Amino acid sequence: MARWKYQVTLHQFPETPCDEMEVIECDQAGGCFVHDACRVGTGWLEDLFHQKGNEGWELVQSGYHHQKLLCIWKKEVGD
Repeated sequence: MARWKYQVTLHQFPETPCDEMEVIECDQAGGCFVHDACRVGTGWLEDLFHQKGNEGWELVQSGYHHQKLLCIWKKEVGD
């Protein structure tokens, strides 16, 4: 049976390059939608996902929390 360890991280959104508001909404299944991406773009998010994936972490869920992105990750633990 697989065993998992978990990690919870908070990530500050990058500085705003324009005056438009951006909203990232995530549903209970972990699906996220970015609205008005002019604000920060999505490259920083891809970089974060690549970094954590290279470390062996899998994204379980993410959500917008107090103007930060909260992520819950899991990684399989060997016996």
